[in-house]
Amino acid sequence: MLPPERNMIETLGVGRTTLREALRLLETRGVITIKSGPRGGPVVRRPRPSDLSEALTLILEFEQSSLREVFEARITLEPMLARLAARNITPAQLGILQDTIDSMTGKLDNHDVFLDENQRFHSVVADVAGNTVLCVFTETLKTVADGALAGVRYTINRRRAVAAAHQRIVDALRDHDGDAAADMMTQHLDEAGRYWSRKYGELVADPVRWAH
Repeated sequence: MLPPERNMIETLGVGRTTLREALRLLETRGVITIKSGPRGGPVVRRPRPSDLSEALTLILEFEQSSLREVFEARITLEPMLARLAARNITPAQLGILQDTIDSMTGKLDNHDVFLDENQRFHSVVADVAGNTVLCVFTETLKTVADGALAGVRYTINRRRAVAAAHQRIVDALRDHDGDAAADMMTQHLDEAGRYWSRKYGELVADPVRWAH
């Protein structure tokens, strides 16, 4: 049995340099990973929103865009997702969202649980909306402006307020009221943006930094 590289060279009819350049390009795009060793070679992988976030973050740094601008983009996109989710949501999906809220409120003193459930809530809403483009861009923006990585900490009162905001969104989704769901999401993100600006003004105003 031929080694993977030799097999691809003969199958595709290309030179080794051409093949390696093509594989490197696919690897930078997140389509494959390269395993080393005698049995190594390219392995197909599913690209993730985090792959896009690296390229977007680099662009935003060159453009001197701030975290505030990233947050403003989220405020534009996520209410649309909430509106779409109100039309598509099922009882099972409502149960998942309610579970994130119950878990958050049940362990308000646990900051890590709060962060995990907060992320899960917004990801589920985006997924339920059923619009892949909006979902990918929203997940990418969340990765670029990850408050936990930036050092943002939420007080217990703020965590309680977030859980209450999530509950209002879920109530609107349960009623399949797209306008109310979008309004509740806008209010929620507006409040979050004000909290970031009040507590972490310099961080929010600073340009996005690319880290690789």
